[in-house]
Amino acid sequence: MPKKVNAVDRAVRLLAMVDQFGSEGLGVSELARRTDIPKSTTFRLLHTLEESGAVERRGDSFRTGPLFGSHLALPADPVAARVQTVLTPFLSVLYEATRQTCQLAVLREDEIVFLNKLHGRHRAHSPSRIGGRAPAHCTSLGKVLLAFDREAAERVCDSELIAFTEQTITDGDALRVELSRVARSRIGVDDNEYVEGVSSVASVVMDADGRPCASLALTGPPDVARAGHEQLLLDVCARATRAMARSA
Repeated sequence: MPKKVNAVDRAVRLLAMVDQFGSEGLGVSELARRTDIPKSTTFRLLHTLEESGAVERRGDSFRTGPLFGSHLALPADPVAARVQTVLTPFLSVLYEATRQTCQLAVLREDEIVFLNKLHGRHRAHSPSRIGGRAPAHCTSLGKVLLAFDREAAERVCDSELIAFTEQTITDGDALRVELSRVARSRIGVDDNEYVEGVSSVASVVMDADGRPCASLALTGPPDVARAGHEQLLLDVCARATRAMARSA
């Protein structure tokens, strides 16, 4: 796990440096020098980030890619726009560490809204799309947001909980127990609860006031929820939380 955290630190540092130079971009050698990352590692990270759309190549330089600032899911919502802009780099970090599908979402009423998504190596069927919605009670992204929003949690637990698969929690009291567990661990799990054959694991990002503002998830085949990514998610979301505080 320390190796993954190191990769996270390097990817964030590299993305931050690319972002500083906007449309001008920087070459591999200069990026390596400015970030103090070995040139071979810089080249490898840039290749991965280019695949995900986080950076793009222009001649011999790299600049911020189409993953940033495009396809805003909620253009009329300045809070969602800021969350998407600030937290999108952390999707690339998760992808670099796992090569799984990575998702970013916010809670709106009783549903989650997907603000961004990177497709991983396993194209497990999932109906999520940027700007799309999904129920909060049976998704890992939704569970971690509900776990830290008592008012929303009570509203959802008191509502009719629709079953999407045989594993979906449809009893309000059972969901309350589940959300209590999630609040303690800061990890939400969807194990075939929303879509058969698809699992996910997520953690929460807080805003400057300590309130849940977004969640990040790894999604894929059933074994993703049991692949031991919890500490990586906690580490990345802790960094994302600090980034949200700095952007306030």
